Amino acid sequence: MEDSKSNYRYIAAAVAVILAYLSPLYVLGQNAHVLLLDNIDGAVASLKVLAESGQVFGSLNSTVPNIMNGLLRNTMGSEFNLQVLLYWAFKPFTAYVVNLTLMHILAFLGMYLLLKRYFLKEHEALAVGVALAFALLPFWPYGGLSVAGQPLALYAFLNIRARVDKKYDWLILLLVPFYSSLIYSFAFFLFCMGLWWLYEALIKKQLNWRWLAAMFMMGLVFLLVEYRLLYNIFFDPGFVSIRSEFPLYRIEAKRAALQQCIDNFVYGQFHAASLQQLVILPAALAALVIAGIKKRRPYLLLGLLFITGVISIWYGFWFFKAWVPIKQQFPFLGEVNLSRFHWLHPLLWYIIFAMALKIIMEAGRVGKYLVAGLLVLQVGFLFYNNDEITQRKLGVPSYKEFYAEHMHQEIAQYIGKDQKDYRVVSIGMHPAITQYNGFYTLDAYVGNYPLEYKHEFRKIMAAELDKSPFYRDYFDHLGGSRCYLFVEKLMYNTMMTKDNNIAIEELALDSTQLKKMGGRYVFSALEIQNSKDIGLKLLKVFEEPDSAWRIYLYEVS
Repeated sequence: MEDSKSNYRYIAAAVAVILAYLSPLYVLGQNAHVLLLDNIDGAVASLKVLAESGQVFGSLNSTVPNIMNGLLRNTMGSEFNLQVLLYWAFKPFTAYVVNLTLMHILAFLGMYLLLKRYFLKEHEALAVGVALAFALLPFWPYGGLSVAGQPLALYAFLNIRARVDKKYDWLILLLVPFYSSLIYSFAFFLFCMGLWWLYEALIKKQLNWRWLAAMFMMGLVFLLVEYRLLYNIFFDPGFVSIRSEFPLYRIEAKRAALQQCIDNFVYGQFHAASLQQLVILPAALAALVIAGIKKRRPYLLLGLLFITGVISIWYGFWFFKAWVPIKQQFPFLGEVNLSRFHWLHPLLWYIIFAMALKIIMEAGRVGKYLVAGLLVLQVGFLFYNNDEITQRKLGVPSYKEFYAEHMHQEIAQYIGKDQKDYRVVSIGMHPAITQYNGFYTLDAYVGNYPLEYKHEFRKIMAAELDKSPFYRDYFDHLGGSRCYLFVEKLMYNTMMTKDNNIAIEELALDSTQLKKMGGRYVFSALEIQNSKDIGLKLLKVFEEPDSAWRIYLYEVS
């Protein structure tokens, strides 16, 4: 009874730590600093626009008019995804906070259940500690349970494999697809699960049909949830994606590929961060040394380290030049990023962490103190990587400052027309900002849209791209997803906040093409000194204390 009470105290303490980790969002509200990259610079605004467009449940042929003169609804996520429904049901910031809270709590629950039953049966406190560490990872918000839900899914699969499953295990596998992504992570998760099943079926001669049925069930639910994506790929021959122009390789030298392998193994990758470099890797090394001294063979730990290494090698070499002949034979491989096995790394690294700490703990009294210190150090490291700290250090504006809603309301009132009757483009700031505030934009951050539109938009800034080999290559090959107006003088120029006291001296902009596509206004974060020469008329400059931007409003003459 006492042990049970202690376990509940451990869990309660862990939940309290998770809430403390999330507290900036609750205490500061929209004054909190949140992740910029692939988050508020695109994903959040897209979800808000979709939620307000009336097309959440639109037909297969419907479009969202706010973006790119009518972006295909099918490119914006399924209405069966919980995150889409959160933005449909709540205001954007509320949906954002609810989403992150669910992700971190379910990450803790899944990892705790997994470790307690299968890896740390006799070490309850250690299971709670490692689960807490996993739950404090800086999960990519748009991913939902793509990383955070993997331990829960693995727990359910292992129960079914061991034939100790309950109805809730099947329910877990049924529900996870509604809050995660097949193309980001679970296609690779299910592939690895299938390889494991084949190994046991062919080598061990153990045919577990219930386990196989569970994989097929989850895969089928994913296909149903992602029906819009499947329609675009297989059943809409008229849709030619920008992804058809993605490069077949990005790395020419073996040394560069090897360096990417090493970096991925040591530091992980942004969208699926595992933050293993400071504590987990040294702990694993220490555990191997201890096991060697005690003449033990930690096969599971070694096996997991081997798998993570193989995944890093695959990640590092996927865009290596040597793949080109194969990708040319199978064009589909050029459009699909099969390097994403690294999305399994957080799950693997924290099981490795659990196994390493178990070996260290069982080494004696000193080992127990060392384990406690390592857990505290990793939790502290994770807190240090909280978005509120990292984004503030990078100088990223707060959520409120970034979207600057009040100032954009003033701009809309100044223009005085219905927002659906004109189109805008942005310079020096992310178009997600104007989209978030109800403006209809020609520019956008979209991972999948018609190639024809990209070529038309390019004509607006063709002369500007000719001045910059970097931006020409970035837009034409690597960065078509960011359909932005790039300016040669401004490297990575989408964060020109009002403290940047510079101006654009010579902008090469085809205002005729801009007007042809419906563009009537340019929102520039910087003064365009040759505006009259390129057919732009400065109307007014807007600036407010709560806005990160000084916006020069230009009208296309």
